[in-house]
Amino acid sequence: MSAKRLVVLVAIVVCVAGLAMGQTEWVLDPNNPVIGPGDAGPWDVNGPWTRAAVFDGTMYHLYFTGSGENGLPNDMGHATSPSPDAEEWTMDPANPVLTRGGTGEWDELRLDGAAVVHDGSIFHMWYSGWGDDEFERVGYATSPDGSVWTKHAANPVMDVGEPGSWDEDIIRPTSVLLENGVFRMWYAGGDWAGNEFRTSVGYAKSSDGVSWTKNPDPVLGPSEYPGAWDPIEVGHPYVVFDGSIYHMWYTGGIETTSSIDLSIGYAWSGDGFAWTKHRYNPVLSSTDSVLYHSPVLHDGTKWHMWYSSWDGATDEMNHATSTDGPGVPALDNWRIIPAAAVASGAEGAFYQTDVDVSNADDQTAEYEFMWFPRGEDNSEPTASEPFTLGGGKSARYANVLAEVFDLGPDSLGALGIKATSPDLLAMSRTYNLPAEGNGGTFGQAMEAITSSDFIGYGESRRILFGSEGAEMRTNIGCQNGTDRSTVVYLDLFDDEGVSLGREMLILKPLGNEQVNRIFDGHNPVNGYVDVSLVQPGRSVYCYGSVLDNVTSDPTTIPPQ
Repeated sequence: MSAKRLVVLVAIVVCVAGLAMGQTEWVLDPNNPVIGPGDAGPWDVNGPWTRAAVFDGTMYHLYFTGSGENGLPNDMGHATSPSPDAEEWTMDPANPVLTRGGTGEWDELRLDGAAVVHDGSIFHMWYSGWGDDEFERVGYATSPDGSVWTKHAANPVMDVGEPGSWDEDIIRPTSVLLENGVFRMWYAGGDWAGNEFRTSVGYAKSSDGVSWTKNPDPVLGPSEYPGAWDPIEVGHPYVVFDGSIYHMWYTGGIETTSSIDLSIGYAWSGDGFAWTKHRYNPVLSSTDSVLYHSPVLHDGTKWHMWYSSWDGATDEMNHATSTDGPGVPALDNWRIIPAAAVASGAEGAFYQTDVDVSNADDQTAEYEFMWFPRGEDNSEPTASEPFTLGGGKSARYANVLAEVFDLGPDSLGALGIKATSPDLLAMSRTYNLPAEGNGGTFGQAMEAITSSDFIGYGESRRILFGSEGAEMRTNIGCQNGTDRSTVVYLDLFDDEGVSLGREMLILKPLGNEQVNRIFDGHNPVNGYVDVSLVQPGRSVYCYGSVLDNVTSDPTTIPPQ
């Protein structure tokens, strides 16, 4: 397939003071396909379905199921190369290296998904097989060399879920990691509901590779917002752990009038269990083929992906590389303090922000502050000097904008914190300074937020405690979570649910804005604000500030 057919969705990559943020940009191999129809022999006449990639310390191994004349994946093939960039892979003369079971066996019809681990001495493979009951279960096999495989006598080692469960028909393993003596598996699970099929990503663990404990619920499922690219299928997860973050590439699908369009998405996690989808998904898609099954490895310098493509007739295995990091997009691995000030306010107030940073890790953490001034395009934010904080220690930055960035009145905006540890905590306190006739105020506290707190396209969040009158006033602040301009709708309602109109904000890339006295003109009133977005691939965080008109003491109202 021509590289020109692929659409690679690429966002702006922002590099700040040696700490990079950006999404994965995949470059297609000009020698594609790596493996095409019939390359491994007549048993894969319609082409390979990519299954697994593994490095044993010397050789790279690719595993694939050959698609026979029936167009379905049948037996398992194997190819090797000393380099992941090889123009040609050496086919195993023993292909297919793993075959279907005999008549009446649980895997007699076809072999499908596979996850392969090399533990330093032997290869482990978990694969799925179909029997004549049309359930897809998990088998286990081992090999001393990656070529000669022995199926486990207890197969299948993992069964489908109970009737009515989310994985009652299919369990398809595609990724296993060995961590501290425990095998951790991510698999595609699904059920047939009438004539419709839905898949999600499941999770299981095992101490021996044979007895598995499944999590009862999926850890990643289809998106439910209007216009989603993956509303019916999220599966075939391939997980890589880089020492601090788990990265997942998965197949997502949407149903069209004639078929299901498949593309490749990305998600990340701090623990391998709670996942955040990339807001610019899919990261790899095609205009005239479906893309699926995308194992990824890192060779110490760059990332390699081998993915399948199907043009309606034949399957191919293709190769792509990335050198800009594993793909955490802007703000996805940041902590954000949505409001910071050293500035005058209404009713004679003057505000400043203090920030506490605390290291909940037992290891030293390094971090930097980023300054996002209000109303600006913050694609290239100003970075502070780097800071170091020992394990268990905390640091306070009084009047943080003046202390860290040497800013003076009137500076308003937000702060980003980029850290080497996911366990770095932060919180701000913004308060009214003592003035003539009063002693200042307690102020509002804001916990630093992460990408999971942002509002995405198709979602709606509500900000309560809206008030405007002689005693109280309400402001709404919003921070853009993407490096593209974003339109935000703020719909106003009174406490009877009667619409009071709509405010619209246009946020510049990574920008922030505030609407002061948003209920002005409707006073006196108590009510709420609904926040929503109108553009796919965008996200925003909005919050309320309710202020006492006498003391100008603010209270933070987070969205719900």
